[in-house]
Amino acid sequence: MGDVILTKPVMLGVLDKNPDIRIVFVTRKKFIPYFKGNDRLLTVSFDPEGVHRGMTGLVRLFRELKSFNCDYVIDLHGIIRTRILDTLFLITGKKVYRIRKYRKLRREILKKRTPGLTVPHAVDRYLEVFEKAGFKGALADCPFRINAGHPGLIPENPSVIRIGLAPLSKHRTKNWGLQHVSELIRLLRLQDSIELHLFGGIEDQEELNALTGPGVINHAGNTDALDEISLFRKMDLFLSMDSANMHLASLTGIPTLSVWGATDPTLGFGALNQPRDYSLWSDSPEVYCRPCSVYGEIPCRRTDAPMICMNSITPLRVLDKIKEILRLSGKTY
Repeated sequence: MGDVILTKPVMLGVLDKNPDIRIVFVTRKKFIPYFKGNDRLLTVSFDPEGVHRGMTGLVRLFRELKSFNCDYVIDLHGIIRTRILDTLFLITGKKVYRIRKYRKLRREILKKRTPGLTVPHAVDRYLEVFEKAGFKGALADCPFRINAGHPGLIPENPSVIRIGLAPLSKHRTKNWGLQHVSELIRLLRLQDSIELHLFGGIEDQEELNALTGPGVINHAGNTDALDEISLFRKMDLFLSMDSANMHLASLTGIPTLSVWGATDPTLGFGALNQPRDYSLWSDSPEVYCRPCSVYGEIPCRRTDAPMICMNSITPLRVLDKIKEILRLSGKTY
């Protein structure tokens, strides 16, 4: 989901700089609500478990897309399925441009042979594809601003400091651990006028319910896309793992603090438009193993100290950073 979310500032920026074009965006049905609101950004639902399953399904999707009579094919994913579609379009004479994956550079970073290497951010790589196709590129600022008429779910309250927490991620090696989150919540609740809001998917609802209490509200699985973005914009600060929630929060324009374990911002997926020191990870010599994965799907190999990358980040360290950020934004304890 994070990769998909990061396409929006790119596509809105390209549409703004090229007023004579429109974009037909293919993505999964559950992501489509995040891309509503622009008449020149059309969405097509991709159903890999249903009508678009397998090779037959890809051919069916290709026929659906042909009806739009597009002049260019911009492949922002670069996986087997999209390459098959690319080939079908090439056969019909369409111009196809693919994303550069920087796989060799990522391997070098993971092997730690050369310090200081950085993969270009995902949005820059998305822009690169459009620019190769000859379009002017730009990034839209805060593309997830809520519609003016949307009422939101919580009222304005200047006397309350609202902090959003998204403590879970799809991959375990990107999770800080609920014991750390629970302790951070306890520390935050000792402060005055703090209100905590928990976010996640429907699959996270039960785990996050265990963290609720006075001043701690769980929204996981209880909101649609529009409501969730509205809630994000009511937060004074957002704390997340390396996850889609991190990207959503940063693209709503709020201060976004992120905690990193197996993965790393240098691999191209850091929180956009956030200061470098808003990304927290352990640089202790004992955590020589990180980063060990681009996406976090590889299990921890440290039998001597499992998940030392996350366990080395203490709730007190995160609390201190939260205090620092909120002071900078005019909030005080």
